[in-house]
Amino acid sequence: MKKLLLLAVAVVFATSAFAQDYKNSIGLRLGYGAELQYERHFSDKNYLEANLGLYGFDVFDVNATYNWNLCEWDWTPNAGKWFLSAGVGASVAMARQYFNVGVAGDVAFGIRFNKPVTLSLDYRPTIFLLNNWGSGFAGVGLTCTYNF
Repeated sequence: MKKLLLLAVAVVFATSAFAQDYKNSIGLRLGYGAELQYERHFSDKNYLEANLGLYGFDVFDVNATYNWNLCEWDWTPNAGKWFLSAGVGASVAMARQYFNVGVAGDVAFGIRFNKPVTLSLDYRPTIFLLNNWGSGFAGVGLTCTYNF
């Protein structure tokens, strides 16, 4: 009887762990370079995204965008929910002796799987204000995050 009770308690804790709302995400974004990504979800409607990137071996970039979830679809309910989000923020980049600040946008289309994983394709154009770096609108990337 004790074993059955212990098993029931373990099952309740395991199912509640999968039914929770995830507030944080950490992952990797691959595009022109590689970026570590952190997301802090405030609600189902909005979240803050921060990225730390390295492009080639000479450009280091930090950016943060505040994003809104615009739409969600249940196209594949057994797999997860599809989403479209957009946001705006700031970017700081350094390359050798140069320093630059800019305004960054973000548009992402992806799926939040029923497991704690999100996969998205996003576009993050950046308009640099101090120096004219030529690839500010080439910000397409594939992002995979783990939600916790």
